Amino acid sequence: MTTPNFIWLADQPVRHAAGFTTLRGTPTRREDEGVNRWILARGILLAPEGLANAELRVLVDGRYRLWLNGRPIARGPVRFNPAYPRYDAIDVSDALLPGANVVAVLVHVPGIDLAWYETVRGHWQPVFGDGALHVSAFGRTAEGEWSATADERWRMIESGAWRRDAPRAGWGQDFIEDFDARRLDPAWTAPDFDDSAWPHARVMIARPDGSEAARGWGEVRPFPAMQRSELPQQAEAVHVPAQVEWVRPVRPQPDLPVNRRLYEEQLEAADPALVSDAPAMLRDDESTARVRTRPGRDTAILVRFDPYHAGRPFIEIDAEGGEIVEVAFAEALPGEHGRGTAGDGLRSEGHLGCAHVFRYTARAGRQRFERFNWTAVRAMQIVVRNAPGGMDIVRLGSAGTGYAADEAGAFSCSDPLLDRLWHVGRYTVRQCMHDAWVDCPGREARQWVGDGVVQFDVAAASIGPSAYPLHRQFLIQAGESQRGDGLVRMFAPGDNTAEALTIPDNSLLWLLSAERYLQESGDEATIETLMPGLERVMQWCARHRGPSGLIAHVPHWHFIEWANIGRSGEAFAFNALQVGALRALARMAQTAERPRLAARCAEMADAAAEALAARHWNEARGVYVDSVDPDSAVQDARVSQHANALALLFDIGPRARWPGIVDAITDSARLKLTAAPPIVPEGEPFDPDVDIVRANSFFQHFVHAGLARAGCWAWVLDDLRRSFAPMLETGTTTLWESFHPGASLCHGFSATGTAQLSRRALGVTPIAPGYRTFAVAPDVAGLTSASGIIPTAHGPITVAWQRADGRVVVDVSHPETCTPRFSVPTGFTLTEKVDRPGKFRAILGTVI
Repeated sequence: MTTPNFIWLADQPVRHAAGFTTLRGTPTRREDEGVNRWILARGILLAPEGLANAELRVLVDGRYRLWLNGRPIARGPVRFNPAYPRYDAIDVSDALLPGANVVAVLVHVPGIDLAWYETVRGHWQPVFGDGALHVSAFGRTAEGEWSATADERWRMIESGAWRRDAPRAGWGQDFIEDFDARRLDPAWTAPDFDDSAWPHARVMIARPDGSEAARGWGEVRPFPAMQRSELPQQAEAVHVPAQVEWVRPVRPQPDLPVNRRLYEEQLEAADPALVSDAPAMLRDDESTARVRTRPGRDTAILVRFDPYHAGRPFIEIDAEGGEIVEVAFAEALPGEHGRGTAGDGLRSEGHLGCAHVFRYTARAGRQRFERFNWTAVRAMQIVVRNAPGGMDIVRLGSAGTGYAADEAGAFSCSDPLLDRLWHVGRYTVRQCMHDAWVDCPGREARQWVGDGVVQFDVAAASIGPSAYPLHRQFLIQAGESQRGDGLVRMFAPGDNTAEALTIPDNSLLWLLSAERYLQESGDEATIETLMPGLERVMQWCARHRGPSGLIAHVPHWHFIEWANIGRSGEAFAFNALQVGALRALARMAQTAERPRLAARCAEMADAAAEALAARHWNEARGVYVDSVDPDSAVQDARVSQHANALALLFDIGPRARWPGIVDAITDSARLKLTAAPPIVPEGEPFDPDVDIVRANSFFQHFVHAGLARAGCWAWVLDDLRRSFAPMLETGTTTLWESFHPGASLCHGFSATGTAQLSRRALGVTPIAPGYRTFAVAPDVAGLTSASGIIPTAHGPITVAWQRADGRVVVDVSHPETCTPRFSVPTGFTLTEKVDRPGKFRAILGTVI
C-alpha cells in the first residue's frame, strides 16, 4: 500500500530533527508525554453508494478498540515488532453505510514495554513521541476503487477517566485500570455525539527545513511500511458465573493501593443477606442482584466460572453514582490446587503473582465496564464499596476471547482417560491462541518460542489449517526478532530487547518448527522467506563449535526445560537439538533449491552426531551422559531422559544401542522428577550414579516422540496416564505448566498428549509437504481401538482401527488429491487390502 497516513494529538510536540540527532548521542526515546495514556478519537468516513468488499485497516502504537456507527467491531492490533508493523484488516462490507460513517477509537498507549507490546526506540519516536493512529477504508463500486483515511478533520482528546498513576498488574503486565465513569460520557462512541469541543487531530508528518533537507534529513512519518495481518479478529463468547461461592462483609482499608487492597483486606463471616437474589448474577438476562454495604463495611462476593477460560471480565450495574466496584480474577478458587485457603478470598500469590484487578467508580444509572485486556478467568471476587442505599448488578461475566479457529481434528480411543487428555490438551492450547501463541493466559501472555513450537504440533493435529496463519506469523516474528549474532529472542514481540538475555535452545527449536510447518502446510514460499534467518542460526552454531564439532559452555540461558539435567561443558541435549535442527535446515534447503547449504548443514549435523555418540556414550551404564568436559573428555555422571530420547529421535549413534537406552529411560524405579525452582520447587531424591532425570511436561513432547519412534508407544501411553491422571482427577479443565500446580494452571506446552495420540495412534504423517503424499502407520500397541481425523489443507484424513481376535481392521479415507502409503505395524502381517478412490481398508493378522 502507499505510505500510510497517521494522526495524533495536536498538542503533542513534534521535533523534526530529534530522530537524526540521535547520531550524536541524544536519547533514542522521548518520554515527556508519560505513560498509561488513554486517547479518544472520532471521525467520519464518507462512503459511496453501491460499495462492495469494504474493509477497514487499523493500526495504532499501543492497543485499540474501535466502534463503527456505534457498534463495536474490532480490537487490536496484533502484537508486532515496531520495525515490522501489522495492520488489522476488518471486513465491514455489511457495516459500512452509504454516506457518513462515524468511527470511534479508544487507544491505550502504555509508554513502556509490556509482555505483548514494544515501544518504539529511535526511528520516528524522538520526533513525535509515543502514540499513533491509522484508520483507512477501502472498497469497490461500479465506477472503480474507493478509499478514505483518517486525517486532520478527525478529533482526538486524552481521557482523564483512567488514572494514569495506577500501578502495573505484574511482571510484563499492563497498568491496572482504575476507571472513573463520571469522567467519560458513555455516549462518546455514538454517531450523534457532539465532539465539537474536542481538538482536531494532527497528521503525523514532520518535514525538514531547507538546511535539513539539504543534508538528507527528509520527511518523517510513523510506521512507514505497514504489512497486512493475516489473523482474523478474535472470536468472542459470553461466560456467566456457574456458582456464587459466598457473600461476606469486608473491613475496608482505603490506605492500601489498588493492587493490594482487595487482596489484603480482612473478610468477615458469610452474610448472604447483603445480596438479594444472588442467583441473578448467574443469569444472562435482565434480572438483578441488589448489593448493599453496611456502615464501616464493604461487601465482597466470590463467584466461580466453569470452565477456566481466557476472557475480559465485565460488570453491568445500575447505580446511584459514586459507588466503587473492585473486581479481581484468578485462575483458581481459594483452596483449589493448593492455591490459598478454602473459604478465603483471593490473595496475590504464586510465581510472579499478578494483581489481575480493576477498579470502577460508578456514575448514576445503567452502565457496563469491561476490562480492556483479557486474562485467565476461573474465580472472580467483586468488592462493592460506598453503596449503603444498594446497587444493582444486572450482569456479571467474562467476554471469552481467543483466536478464531475451526476445530477440524478429532480423536477417540478405547481408553477414556486418554480421550479426555486429548480434549483437555486441545482446549488448553485454544486458551493460549490469541494474536500469538502465548505461554499462558493468566501469568504472562508472552509468545515464548519454545512454547509455540509444541503448541503448533498440537494445533496441527487437533485444529488444522485454520491455525496455520498463526504459526506462520509466529515463525516470521521470531525471525524479525533475530539478534545480531543470529539467535532469535526467547520471546517476541515483547519486553525483551534483541541484545538482552535469550535462550539459544529456542533458536534450534525454531528451525525444527519451521520444517514441521512446511510439512504440515506445504507453504514453501514462507520457508523461502525465512531461509536467510534460518541460515544465520546455522552460522551461529558454526562459530560456537569446538574442535570436536560440539558446542560447549552454551551461553545465555541454557534452558531445555524445567528439569535439573546436566548442562555443563558439552551438553548432549543442546547438541542433539543442534543435530536435529541442522538436518531440518538441510531438508528445507533442498526444498528451497539450495543444495550447497543443504550439504553444509548435513555435514555439520553428521559431525556433531558422531562426536556425541563417541564422547557421551557410557558403556557401563548403556546410556548417553548429559555432559562431557570439552578439554579432558571426562564424563559427568548425570543422565537424563532428555538426552537419550533425543538420540532416538534424531538418529544419533548406532541403533544397536537403542534397546539398552530404552530399558534405562523407561525404568520407573530410576526416573526422578528433579527440582527446578520456581516451577518445580522440590524434586525427588536423586543419585546421579544410578538415577535418571525424568522429563517434565514440556520436554515430554520430544521424549515421547523419541521413544515412540523406537517402538515404545505402549510405554508412552502408560507415561501419559501416570503423568496426567492425577492432574485430570482434580477436575481441571486445562493442563498445568508442570505436573504439580505450583505455577501456571493453563500452559499449552503441556498438551503434548494431544499431538502424540493423534500422530502415533492414528499413524498419519506427511511424506511430501502438505500431505500430497502421506504415511499411514498406526501404532496399535496399548489400545484396542482408535479413530480420528487429521486435518490437512486438502481435506480431512480419517483413520479408524479396531483390534480383536488376533487381527486389526484399519479403515482410512482421504482426499483423492493425496496419495497414502500404508505401513504394516510391527508384529502384524497384511492379510487383505481393499482400495477404492479416496479410501481403503487393511486387515492385519498377528505374526505368530
